[in-house]
Amino acid sequence: MTTKDQIAHDLAMAYINNRYGADVKGEFSVTTWEKDVSGSGQVETERLPDVNQIRKVRVGTGERHLFGLREKTTWVASGFEVDIVFAKMIEDYYDARERFLALLESR
Repeated sequence: MTTKDQIAHDLAMAYINNRYGADVKGEFSVTTWEKDVSGSGQVETERLPDVNQIRKVRVGTGERHLFGLREKTTWVASGFEVDIVFAKMIEDYYDARERFLALLESR
């Protein structure tokens, strides 16, 4: 017998997979005439960044330019691109798991 905790875990994982899966956008059109099929369109697939992709942010250098009106900036490493997404995924997992457990308990 599967425990309610295992069911809640599996459902939370399905939720996370659906929420953070590949994002596909675009349009496609197909026409057929008897046995001939033709089509055209454009489809874009957006995925999460690579796990090791460095996140870069612009920070001020303290040096001024344009008659002292603007501060020069430079790019510096600030963790990884996926850190914010992974933190949100973890939070969403636990929230979804707790919600599923509550629903299973009330059943």
